[in-house]
Amino acid sequence: TRTKFDGEFEFANFPIDTFSLIIEHPEYEAKTYYIIGHKGNLDINIPRIQLNSVTKNLAEVVVFANKNPIFYRGDTLVYVADSFKVGENAVVEDLLKKLPGIKVNEDGTLTSQGKDISQVLVDGDEFFGSDPTIATRNLGAKSISSVQVYEKKNENSKVGEDEKIQVLDLKLKDGAKKGYFGKISGASDFAAFNKNAFYEGEMLFNKFNNKQKISLFLLSSNTPKSNFGFRDMNKFGLENERNASGRTMFTQGNPTNTSGFPQTLKAGIYYSDKIGKTGKIGFNYSYSESTLIANSNSSSQYFLADTTYFLKDSIQNTTKNQGHRLNLSYSVNLDSLTFIEVKPNLSIDFANSDENNTTRFLGETNIKSLETIIKNTNDSKGIASNSQALIRRKFMKKNRELELKYILGFSDNKTAGNLLTTTNIILLDSIDTIDQKKNNDNSSLSNYGILSYTEPLSDNWKLQFEYLFENGQNKQDKKAFNRGDGSYSQSVSSLSNVFDNFRIQHRLTAIGSFEKNYHTVIGGLGIRNIAIENINYISDKVIIQNFNNLLPRLSYQFKPSMSKRMGIYYTTSSSQPSINDLQPVVDNSNPNRTQEGNPTLKPNYVHNINTNFNTWQALSGRYIWSGFNASVTNNAFANSTTYDNFGRTVSKTVNVDGNLFGNVFFGAGIPFLSRKLEIEPNANASYNRYTNFISGAKNITQNTALSGGLDFSVKLDSLEITIGNTYSYTNPVSSLSSVSNIEEVITTSVKEVQARLRAGESIDAISRT
Repeated sequence: TRTKFDGEFEFANFPIDTFSLIIEHPEYEAKTYYIIGHKGNLDINIPRIQLNSVTKNLAEVVVFANKNPIFYRGDTLVYVADSFKVGENAVVEDLLKKLPGIKVNEDGTLTSQGKDISQVLVDGDEFFGSDPTIATRNLGAKSISSVQVYEKKNENSKVGEDEKIQVLDLKLKDGAKKGYFGKISGASDFAAFNKNAFYEGEMLFNKFNNKQKISLFLLSSNTPKSNFGFRDMNKFGLENERNASGRTMFTQGNPTNTSGFPQTLKAGIYYSDKIGKTGKIGFNYSYSESTLIANSNSSSQYFLADTTYFLKDSIQNTTKNQGHRLNLSYSVNLDSLTFIEVKPNLSIDFANSDENNTTRFLGETNIKSLETIIKNTNDSKGIASNSQALIRRKFMKKNRELELKYILGFSDNKTAGNLLTTTNIILLDSIDTIDQKKNNDNSSLSNYGILSYTEPLSDNWKLQFEYLFENGQNKQDKKAFNRGDGSYSQSVSSLSNVFDNFRIQHRLTAIGSFEKNYHTVIGGLGIRNIAIENINYISDKVIIQNFNNLLPRLSYQFKPSMSKRMGIYYTTSSSQPSINDLQPVVDNSNPNRTQEGNPTLKPNYVHNINTNFNTWQALSGRYIWSGFNASVTNNAFANSTTYDNFGRTVSKTVNVDGNLFGNVFFGAGIPFLSRKLEIEPNANASYNRYTNFISGAKNITQNTALSGGLDFSVKLDSLEITIGNTYSYTNPVSSLSSVSNIEEVITTSVKEVQARLRAGESIDAISRT
């Protein structure tokens, strides 16, 4: 622009963003102003501009920035940490609870404006792997400069999928990047309420020196804070028994022995440093161990088309796990256009479990017909790695890019176990015994290569091509031996097998995108061919399959401002059955619920549509988030279950068409009295339709669910009170058994009080009913 006669000039009708304003004159030094816009301050007036003489060489920069505690920088939502008051010894999690729109769940997981936060970073780097609580529950709140929330591509998504995740990045203050700081805490009830004392202990030590970061941590606990579930056993080569679906049950007590309060120990070291001008190296190692002794009892009722029966389970389980995790990373910019990154990792796990299960089957008249006593012991060890190398080359033409990625994944899990069962068939006055030794060896090897090229066609149009190649193999070697003559020497051919699954996949995708003003449209089409070969070496049977898929995608995003956005996304995907679903040998680790494989399974094909709407008012802290999700799955993986006269089941996985899921959700935060009082309503409605087979008959289950809640919170300097209620309603309808179509209403009330003392400590009280 040019100035008026008196030197005045004006710019208008700009979108809210960050700009640099450069004032130049041939006889004076140029001056730069950085202007960070905000909708609450639409007019910026610079009353007098004085340029320095060119001979003085005094470059000057004046920064005009908003001082709001919350603002957008591009697509990044920024919270200024010091704008939110926390206690003297507060950790990051305490700070996050103060930030409008961010919710901290009991287990430490986070959501922002209703969407899950999948990754927590510290200064852009992972902090001890994927566990966010290591950072949020141990780093001090006073060391944080800002909290930034943004979206990025999910590096752990299925290969070939362009999935976005929400990330929370904790930016450290300059002072925290230099020197030492740490934390030590401990607590115990000293066996005041139990013969064994409950305890918690934490230690974190950090040494930061600008580019170099070193951290050590140690956590030990035997309280619910240990956050352990039996689903973690999958890491160690042990698998939970899969309940055959198709049965509708009503349970009193705990239906499965899947959780408890373990004795846990976690320790680790984290190191990162800059090498040269552009190189960066990272290393972290962690060790974990846990011991869990859990007991549970359950009572269930099952409804079939022509009968009903009762089941009573009593389970005692002892599980011990040990794990080692090693992650390395190295990245460097070879020049201004070329970037290289290598990220190898390794995990080694050991586990053993001892489970005793007593199951009683009762008929319609509540008379016991069968009783089984099952003892399962397993010792397991596994090693796994998922490493990748990446090279990205940019060009002088803006947004032109070439990227090559290679991913190598392998795993090897070995399990040695013993199964001892006694089955008393009371009606027949018969006792059956199984005494077996089992050795399982599961391994996998996968190689992925992904080549992508992006070409900008104009300022608004962009075209991307991607080619994916996969060469993978899964192998399962199962051996079972009956006890005879004092040793396990009798091979059981019906429970033994050597099974291989080979895959070769080619996938070519073309994606076009258009972006202008507030609108972004992306459309693409993928063509995939996958060749599968399943080999059963025991029976010498080979099954060869070849599948071709078209995988379209389409999305539209409307973003009229940094704090308001709406998106509609349609995607398709296809996944392959697991090796356990494919291999044809029966799994009798629980003789009451045996599982057999199906080597003829086909990959599924899923249509997904998602919509979301978010609006955010930074000054008031008011926000609304809502959306809709729906999916239709063809060749879905479902169970086909057969029952005997006592209620024992044999099940296998089959393909079905037409599984449907839909979900509508809404949530808001409405603050009052300068955010001292906040009301948070939420609502959710879902519909699920899925198919399975019961004793050969097709069963369609339709489930409608409604839920809603309202939370009230009061936040004062020394006292926080949260009161909330949630209500849920479910209505399952089964096509085979109308007896089981019973509606259910559940109400949950949460009351939480946190009081801070003068010294900075806090007292928490939580009640759930």
